[in-house]
Amino acid sequence: MAEKTSKFKYRPPALEWLKGYSGGVFTEDFLAAVIVTVLLVPQALAYAMLAGLPAQVGIYASILPLVIYAFVGSSRHLSVGPTAVISLMTAVALAALPEEQRVFGAAILAVMSGVMLVIFGLMRAGFIMNFVSRPVVSAYVTGAAILIVFSQLRHVLGITGGGSTALELAKNVWENLGKTNAVALIVGIGVITFLRLTRTYLAYGLYKLGVKRKPARLIARMGPFVAVVVTSLAAYFMDLNGVYGLRIVGDIPSGLPRLSVPVADMAFYRDLMAAAALIGLVGFVDSMSTAQTLAARSRTRISPNREMRALGYSNLAAGISGGYPINGSMSRSAVNYSAGAKTPVAGLLTAAFMCVAALFLTPFLRYLPLATLAGLIIFACFNLLDFKHLWRTFKYSRADGITAYLTFVAVLVFGVEFAVLVGVILSMALHIRSTLRPHAVLVGRFPGTEHYRNVDRFDVETNDFVKTLRIDESLYFANARFLEDRIAAVLQESPKLTDLILMCPAVNHIDASALNSLMSINKRLDSAGVKMHLSELHSVVKDRLQRSTFFEKLTGEVFFSQHEAMTALEPEPDWSRYSDHVDMH
Repeated sequence: MAEKTSKFKYRPPALEWLKGYSGGVFTEDFLAAVIVTVLLVPQALAYAMLAGLPAQVGIYASILPLVIYAFVGSSRHLSVGPTAVISLMTAVALAALPEEQRVFGAAILAVMSGVMLVIFGLMRAGFIMNFVSRPVVSAYVTGAAILIVFSQLRHVLGITGGGSTALELAKNVWENLGKTNAVALIVGIGVITFLRLTRTYLAYGLYKLGVKRKPARLIARMGPFVAVVVTSLAAYFMDLNGVYGLRIVGDIPSGLPRLSVPVADMAFYRDLMAAAALIGLVGFVDSMSTAQTLAARSRTRISPNREMRALGYSNLAAGISGGYPINGSMSRSAVNYSAGAKTPVAGLLTAAFMCVAALFLTPFLRYLPLATLAGLIIFACFNLLDFKHLWRTFKYSRADGITAYLTFVAVLVFGVEFAVLVGVILSMALHIRSTLRPHAVLVGRFPGTEHYRNVDRFDVETNDFVKTLRIDESLYFANARFLEDRIAAVLQESPKLTDLILMCPAVNHIDASALNSLMSINKRLDSAGVKMHLSELHSVVKDRLQRSTFFEKLTGEVFFSQHEAMTALEPEPDWSRYSDHVDMH
């Protein structure tokens, strides 16, 4: 007897890309890691500042998570670490904590988000991203980007203050506008302008000078690193902090993060639980969108459940290594792919380079102006704005468009913490609303064919005795009553009706409430002398109906096709009405 094999075999993702790994692939991964690190160092510092945390926390969050993801993630190109939206959500979640507890609270947030994602991943709940529509995500990210820009204006202007909504932040900027630090303003605007010029014109200029297209684009992406170096040197040699009051990062501790599991009392966990869940949800949806986009380009496959677990393990790693919640970065992942990365080894090498930065580069970052970091964040947010997508969504579907715009407004008015819930609730509410009135139309036959279409849209054949109602929606408790009303209207409008066919090509599910409604409809039609028939019923739905007494009580028949039903039920014409009729008997 052959031994049974378990269908729950676990195959480590790393085995898929380690197979056949060569020196040539390593070279491409190495070069990609160098380029990503050049981009990651300033971003890690900037996003830590956005999260209201010390600069080194951003570096810590960019080491161990990369290592963990390389071995358990399903994407070969996704680069995990600090991102703008998650950093802003972290800042909002930690705002109520005393400043001395925020680093610890950030680690707790990462651990809680990680645990939730791992549990959901083990429960195979990757489908959860289906509940957050793409228009809602786009609107949420666009609103968050504007909110981030408002939050960073104070660093560009060299003023103090804060706030969690766009109105609060704008009010703070307006009230303190007279205290603007001219040097900070010059540095901030200068960095944004420099990044804009390099991103827009440098690659084209290098290409015209003979540099190949791909290297030219990658060189143009090194603008953030150049901005950090130049402004740090200017602040050091010109003593911009001491003479002009330009705020700088200050001392950054050197060394690698210490591994420890953050432990707190239950009240601390309870206060951060809702924020951790939202951070995990938004991080997962955003990461999956990026991973799937890159997977389509490289013709690879992404597993939502595996990706959810991988992101969970990466967040756990961030929490125990002194970091804060992370997710997949759209910008760094795109650079990783464009730079030629072939496998997650590029992520391992990036983590190694970040270790070098943590050990040896932090003393050189002491004079980095906060206005420079704010400029980097603001410029990064420009790439997150997607008003065109919102407008296209509105033109295509008013319901989806309104949902997206309301989500966008919710981000600005209420902040990032509740806006995603607003979007999800609105999306689900509008979906339920659209299914409350399923599209159910009378259909007729195109003359001389077996094709049946809507009688209101096409010139088709019908008769007064047999009517066909095509149902274009699954039936469940919320729309069962509407179907009853629709059939009652058909019965009232058709005094000669003897047979009613429910054509069900789009009915994929019938729940218990809808089953009761069908049985009631069958009974009412029978009392009116009308038989009820079904056509084109899916096998899965038919199998489920067979568990009930529906078919025993059905007054009519179940036909395989609509044409078969009409052929069997359509009455013979009255040949005596035709003058050319010949009686062959």
